[in-house]
Amino acid sequence: MTSTPVTDALGDLTKPGGALDLGPHRALLLARMLRLLAEGHPVDRDHVDLAIADLGIPKDQAHAQLEAWTERDEHGTIVGLGLTYNPTPHQLTIDGARMWAWCAMDTLVFPIALDKHVTIESTAPRTGERVRLQASPGGVSDPYPTGAVITWPVRHSQQIDFSPAPAIWGTFCHHSFFFPSRAIAELWAAGRADIEILSPDDGFAVAQSLAGALLRYEPPRR
Repeated sequence: MTSTPVTDALGDLTKPGGALDLGPHRALLLARMLRLLAEGHPVDRDHVDLAIADLGIPKDQAHAQLEAWTERDEHGTIVGLGLTYNPTPHQLTIDGARMWAWCAMDTLVFPIALDKHVTIESTAPRTGERVRLQASPGGVSDPYPTGAVITWPVRHSQQIDFSPAPAIWGTFCHHSFFFPSRAIAELWAAGRADIEILSPDDGFAVAQSLAGALLRYEPPRR
């Protein structure tokens, strides 16, 4: 069961008009880029342009948004947007391909958003201990160690700037990690009133709310 602060913050973030209501163009673009990145390789400009045309989004507007949101390589190819090919502490295996996520909570959002089974291996800050688990659209399983937890920063819409990628990292990604135990997470979060420590199941419930908000403009799946 998630806490009242988490429930209240999620309700604010995910409501229509909240910070995670990106509007149809940005939301559809984000979802499409995630699916392309999940295919196992970075996304070049030709595939980006095909996706933009298919979505019917104004090209200049879409490229400006992606320029703000994404990580690129030296050729301008998109290598990261939540899901990334730049190594982070949060490694994922999707359909046999290795990639990474910007934060621990992303690893629980992506199985829902992508409708995929994901193997997660995440390194805890300070101790360097590994946490492993499986996640699918239906939930999480096989956490190791069995007492593993995930941290999540309590944020409301007025505290969030989704304009450039570094703002996203500062708002969420630098505060969301897996830890092998609640005790170790509590040491890391000492003095932080804004950090909630959640079980994997409660973390997945948060991820469901986040994914639902981000996918609100997606057409129904057949």
